[in-house]
Amino acid sequence: MSCYYRQHEEASVTIPKYSVESSAGITYYDIKVRVGNVEWFVERRYRDFAQLHEKLVEEISISKKLLPPKKLVGNKQPAFLEQRREQLETYLQELLIYFRNELPRLLAEFLEFNKYDIIYLLQDLAKLFNESGDALLSAKKEYNLSALEVFAISERLALPCPPINEQVGKYDFSHVLDFCTQLAALVVTPVKDNTTFAQDYNTVDVPIGRSNIIPNRLSFNLNAFRNLKTLKFSALSTENIVDIELLKPTLQTICVHNTTITHINQVLLCDNLHKDCDVPSIVPEHSASRSNGDDELLSTDAWNELCELDLTGNLLTQIDGSVRTAPKLRRLVLEQNRIRNIQNLAELPHLQMLSLSGNLIAECVDWHLTMGNLVTLKLSQNKIKSLSGLRKLLSLVNLDLSCNLIDDLKEVDFVANLPLLETLRLTGNPLAGSVDYRPRVLARFHGRAAEISLDNEPGTQQEMDMALVLSALLTAEQRQRQK
Repeated sequence: MSCYYRQHEEASVTIPKYSVESSAGITYYDIKVRVGNVEWFVERRYRDFAQLHEKLVEEISISKKLLPPKKLVGNKQPAFLEQRREQLETYLQELLIYFRNELPRLLAEFLEFNKYDIIYLLQDLAKLFNESGDALLSAKKEYNLSALEVFAISERLALPCPPINEQVGKYDFSHVLDFCTQLAALVVTPVKDNTTFAQDYNTVDVPIGRSNIIPNRLSFNLNAFRNLKTLKFSALSTENIVDIELLKPTLQTICVHNTTITHINQVLLCDNLHKDCDVPSIVPEHSASRSNGDDELLSTDAWNELCELDLTGNLLTQIDGSVRTAPKLRRLVLEQNRIRNIQNLAELPHLQMLSLSGNLIAECVDWHLTMGNLVTLKLSQNKIKSLSGLRKLLSLVNLDLSCNLIDDLKEVDFVANLPLLETLRLTGNPLAGSVDYRPRVLARFHGRAAEISLDNEPGTQQEMDMALVLSALLTAEQRQRQK
């Protein structure tokens, strides 16, 4: 990202070409701005140059003769346009020399430094938060910042104070810091106000605007956000965070969507160089047997307040051991990934809701050994045929098995004996297309049939009457087999 304050000696501006819009006959000059390794393009008309120059003459008293004059006749001729391109390029270069250390806001905005440069971008944010910060915070203590803005805040904290602007009051960086420290929830996306980034993680390598800045290559810390309880990343990897230590004592919710991450440790251990190593148990009853090395890992990597982790829409292939660093986790949402097996949940004693919808799970093998206290389990859109592995999830209240491959009605028996089950979804399975599907399923619950909501609806009186008859037949059949 550009920082003209530090790199003004490496800054340049050129106008490599112009273009004429055929329909309206308007000429646009394509300006290339470069600061260090960062470059971007800005498109401007001669009229824009004239307006900029008029204001600079009025406010800063630069020479009126610096800008080439307007021409009314022959101003569409290629030779003239090429000459004007050269003159406008010289004009901008002379302005850059004149304002060598600090650009006036007029020129910075004309060249879009406020979009790509740390200092000028943050001045825009400071002005916004100075004028509207209280209103934004009173409405909702959640705010969306682009990766570039978060990077700018992170970098600005490491900079000495830049030259004082003539309107320092509303542009002061302290307005940004004050706003950030009051935020309870932060949403970070590659760019702002562009929903395509939230829908398709493949766009993370697309540059910002007409620059060469790639959002997913910007590394930053979140030290300015000291009171965050919720952190949301969309289409941007949390591995961009170089130091998340400050947030671990306070964060309660983490959401990461639409990225290419394949392991949970890329989130929970995002700044740990040894994230691929085995994570020791951190459940309290194991503390006595922990070595000093494990204690050290606990102090640096444990998420002591994290109760919700939502990693929907990524490329996760497994539930790795890093989930052990969040022993108070209550909600774990891993929808729309590529997970095939369930692991490492046995040491999450507070886990109540697990959502694995839209994965590649084909078997549920003795899941009670992994998730004994689960209340809600969502398994829609997988490849499950048998429910035997769910038979001992005795605390389960809500179970979603919609859109799987269950075709045998007898599989329902494995969950019908769960004493606390209240809601069951089986729609979208082959068995849901069978004749009298609903009363036949409800009959498997026998005396508890009236307590069950099947596919979001309780049984009708007609269905309950039929279920009662079918239940009696099932009971008689079972007794006959026992004899």
